Amino acid sequence: MGRLSRDKRDVFYRRAKEKGYRARSAFKLLQLDSEFNLFEGVVRAVDLCAAPGSWSQVLSGKIVAPQSKSPSDRAPKIVAVDLQPMAPIDGVLCIQGDITSYDTAQAILKTFENFFTGLFQVLTRKL
Repeated sequence: MGRLSRDKRDVFYRRAKEKGYRARSAFKLLQLDSEFNLFEGVVRAVDLCAAPGSWSQVLSGKIVAPQSKSPSDRAPKIVAVDLQPMAPIDGVLCIQGDITSYDTAQAILKTFENFFTGLFQVLTRKL
């Protein structure tokens, strides 16, 4: 006999819904972070092909929340990009666009504009 659709939902699907994650893939990213400290020192990230947004949710919790008292010009930034529209996520700028498009790339770079300007100034001082 065929299984009901709810029977196909494994424990990670149920845990994701309980914890408010949009997809079970959030747990894979959390597992990778616990093994390899992926987010240590990370203050900016781009999540490409981001829908439904579970990885952006994890990023928001890992790199925005712990540093929420930082000055606005040095504040952590996360950009999530996908062709599909995404519901807003705290601390994440969602861009609906094609990642291969020049306009989308410009929108991503514009978000980090102050960061690149500051980085350029630091690098030129060291030369």
